[in-house]
Amino acid sequence: MPRIGTILALAVLAAACGQTDNAAQPEGSPAQPAPPVPAAQPEPPPRPEAESVDEELRERKEPIPIPAPFAGLVKADMDHFAVSTLDGGTVCVDAGWMESIEEPKVSPDNRFVSFGWSGYEAFGFIVVDRSGKGQAIETGNAPLASPERDRFASIDLSESGFGGFNAFGVWQAEPAGLKELAQYSEEFPPGDWRIERWAGRACVELSVLPIERQPSHVDDFDKAPRDPWFAAEAKGWKPAPGRCPRA
Repeated sequence: MPRIGTILALAVLAAACGQTDNAAQPEGSPAQPAPPVPAAQPEPPPRPEAESVDEELRERKEPIPIPAPFAGLVKADMDHFAVSTLDGGTVCVDAGWMESIEEPKVSPDNRFVSFGWSGYEAFGFIVVDRSGKGQAIETGNAPLASPERDRFASIDLSESGFGGFNAFGVWQAEPAGLKELAQYSEEFPPGDWRIERWAGRACVELSVLPIERQPSHVDDFDKAPRDPWFAAEAKGWKPAPGRCPRA
């Protein structure tokens, strides 16, 4: 039987995002214990307006099932995920256009909840910071953390434009909350973009496989030569051809 504290915590989450009793239940056994419930709950934030969803295009007929790693931390209805903050508040994530989620993860310190999602002609990746008042950001693809794990970067550049971010971005984890250091979404050479690695904490190495050199089969992409790019803090994190300067 669930603990009374867990039941109360989920009830608070549901109320904060305006959720109903048909919210999805966790799949399988919880991967970690549910967080303790504070004695006094803060006032929930205003419920965000979910993007209007065309029910003829949305395939699912019920809330997205909550995976085991999120048990006790997340509750869902048809249009929202409600994620508990470390202080007992709630972050509401618009899930109206999502059909499924994958790669659900909770950071070792329980601060970050993240997952990839896919929907009708769309995809993305959500990172929820549970510190402070809570914050949810869209990064398009799973971000890559710096060696110190206090910064992370992501690139989501596709010719289709179906990605939820469609840009290059860098963020920094503050004591509470995330600070966006840069976001660039102007024209980039068309191709297959990815982040290769961090060179320290002040430069990110990227690469692109130009569209004119892409193999006919996606399985051969990793064998094709890629053009190096980089984004350095000293240059405002703006991506440019070349490699990170040596320290």
